[in-house]
Amino acid sequence: MKSAPFVLVISLFLSVQVFSQVEDRFGFLNESEITEYAKPFGTSLGMAFNSASYHSAKVADFFGFSLSFKGMLILIPDDEKTFTPSLPEGYTADQPAQTIYGSNHSTSYYGPDGYRIYPPGIDQSSLPAVLPQISASFMGSEVMIRYLPSISLGDDEDLSMFGIGLKHNISRYIPLSPVDISVQFLYNNLKITGVMDITAYAFNAHASRSFGLLTLYGGLQYESSTFDLDYTFTDPSNLDPVKAGQKIKVSIDGDNTFRATIGTSLKLAVIVLNVDYSLGVQSVLCGGLTFEF
Repeated sequence: MKSAPFVLVISLFLSVQVFSQVEDRFGFLNESEITEYAKPFGTSLGMAFNSASYHSAKVADFFGFSLSFKGMLILIPDDEKTFTPSLPEGYTADQPAQTIYGSNHSTSYYGPDGYRIYPPGIDQSSLPAVLPQISASFMGSEVMIRYLPSISLGDDEDLSMFGIGLKHNISRYIPLSPVDISVQFLYNNLKITGVMDITAYAFNAHASRSFGLLTLYGGLQYESSTFDLDYTFTDPSNLDPVKAGQKIKVSIDGDNTFRATIGTSLKLAVIVLNVDYSLGVQSVLCGGLTFEF
């Protein structure tokens, strides 16, 4: 992978400090071990793509259009920085191994076949991300699009992203409802051919109420994510030389399932500023700048 274009493109969406630092460390682990090491990162990607999809439950009665830039900070809890490895017979897990977010020190275990080495993490407690998106609404329904055309990263690797959100205001069917209520479905996918493929789904119900220029909003969401990873097993511990150099493909389900969100937005003419906080397996702090027409 050519590092310069990779850094340039990924930095549009995710902290470049993560994947560029750990891609070569995946090779320490076979398919049965990589899941625990990489799962927190896959969960973070799912949390990012399933965030920042609304700042109000209100949807235009006729036609509306908006362009948004959403920034977020995914907070990594301590229990997702280490894991207990499943070691072969004769080895003892007398200390935890690091996940992708754990300490930047490798972990080793001694047994009958010598040392078994687990890679270090990047010693990080948060992951920033930025997502641009456009939305169009008509008669109480809204379509949100996140899109990046295929971009070559070199070495036969291309990056692409597509996301869609479908939203409908159901309070329009409730006479004299004191709040706006909407339901929303989300699908997002980010792919780097031959490296990784992240897919995230979510369904939420959210409500809001406006007080002049200020709007308070909140919602409940069910979500899931899958992180497909391709890497080469380098076997630095020399425990399975037969598999050394082999390409491994693994599919990892994220830990994200439910979240609750609360936030506020301020509308100034065509500009909307918002901030919200989501509580889930990894919490997310979001801020947004939206141009509404």
